[in-house]
Amino acid sequence: MKRVKKPVFFVVFILIFLFAYSVIYGISYYYGDNKTTYIKGVDDIRFGIDIKGGVDVTFTPDMTGMTGEVTNSQLDSAKEVIVQRMVNQNITDYECYIDYDNKRIIVRFPWKEGETNFDPEAAVKELGETASLTFREGMESETVLNEDGTAEMIPAGVTAENLILEGKDVSKAEAAYYPDESSGGTYVWIVSLTLTPEGATKFAEATAKLAPVQGQISIWMDNTMISAPTVQSVISDGNAQISGSFDADSAKALADKINSGALPFKLVTASFSTISPSLGQGALDAMVLAGIIAFICICIIVISIYRMMGVVTVVALVGQVAGTLAFVSGFFAFQNSSVLTIPGIAGVILAVGMGVDANVITGERIKEELYAGKTLDGAISSGFARAFSAILDGNVTMVLIAVILMGAFGTPDSIFAKALSFAFFMFGPSTAGTIYSFGYTLLVGTALNMVFGVWCSRLMLTSLSKFKALRNPWLYCKNKGQAEIKTFKFDFVAKRKILIGIAGAMIVISIGSTFILGANLDIQFKGGTLLSYVYDGDIDLNAFEETARESLGGYNFTATTGTNFTTGKNNIQLSLLTSDGLGIDTQTALTDALQARFPDNNVDVIESSDISPSSGREFFLKCLVAVLLSFVVLVFYIALRFKKIGGWKAGVCAIIALLHDCIAVYGAFIIFGMSINANFMAVVLTILGSSINNTIVIYDRLRENETLYDGKMDLSELGNLSINQSITRCIWTSLTTFVSMVVVSIVALSMGVESIISFSIPMAVGIVCGTYSSICLTIPLWLTLRGTVRKNKTKHGKAVKA
Repeated sequence: MKRVKKPVFFVVFILIFLFAYSVIYGISYYYGDNKTTYIKGVDDIRFGIDIKGGVDVTFTPDMTGMTGEVTNSQLDSAKEVIVQRMVNQNITDYECYIDYDNKRIIVRFPWKEGETNFDPEAAVKELGETASLTFREGMESETVLNEDGTAEMIPAGVTAENLILEGKDVSKAEAAYYPDESSGGTYVWIVSLTLTPEGATKFAEATAKLAPVQGQISIWMDNTMISAPTVQSVISDGNAQISGSFDADSAKALADKINSGALPFKLVTASFSTISPSLGQGALDAMVLAGIIAFICICIIVISIYRMMGVVTVVALVGQVAGTLAFVSGFFAFQNSSVLTIPGIAGVILAVGMGVDANVITGERIKEELYAGKTLDGAISSGFARAFSAILDGNVTMVLIAVILMGAFGTPDSIFAKALSFAFFMFGPSTAGTIYSFGYTLLVGTALNMVFGVWCSRLMLTSLSKFKALRNPWLYCKNKGQAEIKTFKFDFVAKRKILIGIAGAMIVISIGSTFILGANLDIQFKGGTLLSYVYDGDIDLNAFEETARESLGGYNFTATTGTNFTTGKNNIQLSLLTSDGLGIDTQTALTDALQARFPDNNVDVIESSDISPSSGREFFLKCLVAVLLSFVVLVFYIALRFKKIGGWKAGVCAIIALLHDCIAVYGAFIIFGMSINANFMAVVLTILGSSINNTIVIYDRLRENETLYDGKMDLSELGNLSINQSITRCIWTSLTTFVSMVVVSIVALSMGVESIISFSIPMAVGIVCGTYSSICLTIPLWLTLRGTVRKNKTKHGKAVKA
């Protein structure tokens, strides 16, 4: 403590704000119109399709007429086709990975900046088409004129004269590590080709013609040239080698692309969802505005309540938020950027709540030490030391939840997915990546909380306390003329039956609302198709439904009308229950029919989802397993860390309180008429983290008081004391998050962004219910299991505690 000098605050303050500035604006250099980026800023953040708009599709092989199983190498080749086609469309910000166990390829990509030609069905259909692989003589191209009069060289089309081989003529292609005779036998990576008998004959004729003149054979996927090797000799045995500056990855990539031309199947969509760029931009604008307002509100609250500690909290929060955005944007050279989604932003908010909580716990501890008669320096030192265990336990539980989410909903090759494969082995990769983003931002934010909320806050507050003008105890929440700290003195134990009864009534209302109002399970979980159309002017709804019915044939649907606040246009939403999804072709035909019937209304798809029931059920079950695994892990951790207050009993009581919170969140979705979807899971998981943190703070007090009073206080008195000592911290911490959610709800309602409303309103309800359960349920339940009176037994003449 004495080694921290006065200037330390200003050093930390300047470093944090310089860091925040560089994270926001990045560092780049312009030379003419060319921009060179050295450090990425927030403009480089990759937003998910729920914010930016885009496509999320799962492909499966069409096994019609095919014998045998689809191999992993065939899936690799199919993936290469999809990747190549996205690159050809200038889609570089994509995710594409394979679920080998379930034979699926998952693809996500956002719409390009300024996208105007919004045609998701055509984009997905093109990605899934069978690849056209050709080997052509030479590298011919032709000149075409663009609309602006400029000339452009494009590949010449395949003709009978230049066509050598097709995909069906290639038996297999593979990467090989082979000795290169031209360089003295040094091993190099090559691509080895094995041709069919018919292909070998064609290739022998072509190489015999081209070898004497060192001609080239270009290899094309669709209309993109992927290689153009020079013919060195006549190849008559059907075994060819392509050499060049390959490494293992590039050799395998080329082999996969060549193999794709001989795939015996085409790809069909198992699930498909899309959001238009305008709808996504509305969500982003709302979240940015709400985030700024909410942060200002949090700053006002913590400074007005905790004074000097509040000022330190604000600076630390700036550093924590900036650090989280830095990890998302790819600010650090050692780490790739990550996709940020709406639930990902929720993870940032929850981590901010943890940052506030760390400083609130410390502020309360410092205040207690001051009222206990310690000097300011002693109070600050002791306050940080005594607060650390509760902060650590709260952060560890958050990390555990985040790791479970990233293992459940991340890519199958991630370290967390591999570590948790024992729990999720029966599921393939999730068809929705939004929850992974939540886990990632929560994990990063929680880790940074230990840096900024604990270490930097301690340095800054200790430094400020060295200034004579800032040593007034009032600045650290000790009021002049007040002899002792004010605490609540409510008898929670005596009222525990009433408190448990209130919680029980809340559970009955939440579950009972299902029978009265009905649960609206989103197609993400049950499967089906949801199509949202926007249009100009007025449309005859009956004519719209008639056209849709004719186009859809035997499919039944329900139609609802409304106004899309983001676009300002009227919209009609069609909802269908299908056994295996509607399919891209059917969706395209429906859109074409509606546009032909209403040519003056500019009918267009703004959002669509098409998920097979099996995929929906799998996603739902995977979410349940993630929640249940979180419960189990939390029970084990609490039992391990809080042995002194009953261990397993403390863990079980915490889980019962969390179940109450989950049911309350479910009731909020039902009562407000919201669909049970990925947002529901995000809210539940957020409340799990927030509520368990409140519970841990109370348990930490209970453990501390048990040691302090050495078993001389009855359990009922001990429980009441611990709750009343912790209640101020629980309320203020929850209030900051609650205010944030209220602000988000108001902004989202005013801007009509339903995807955010279905998150923020239930979240606000969950915060209130989670705070109630931590304060009013956990200790009364704990006392119910252990008894309110401490019983002593005698063994070998000595008194021991039961």
